[in-house]
Amino acid sequence: YNLGDGNMGGMNLTPGVYTFGTDININSDITFDGGAILDININSDKVFILQTTGKLMQADSTKVLLSGGAQAKNIFWQVAGAVRVGSSAVMQGILLGK
Repeated sequence: YNLGDGNMGGMNLTPGVYTFGTDININSDITFDGGAILDININSDKVFILQTTGKLMQADSTKVLLSGGAQAKNIFWQVAGAVRVGSSAVMQGILLGK
């Protein structure tokens, strides 16, 4: 449903499925929030799925951050186009490219 028209910088995402018919652009830090109040000793199984028919472009020096028990192993990026992770950027999750 093209959250932010594909411009995800500054967003705080909750578990769920996010579908884009546009490119996904990360121009500033984004956060995946598992919803737990405390991060200490939490094993969250919350899943995040991001699907795009376009490209995934992450700007230089930006970060994909985890909070509330969110885990990188439960974040799935399904990308039909090219993927670019910029210099010194921190990406979290599993990238599935076409």
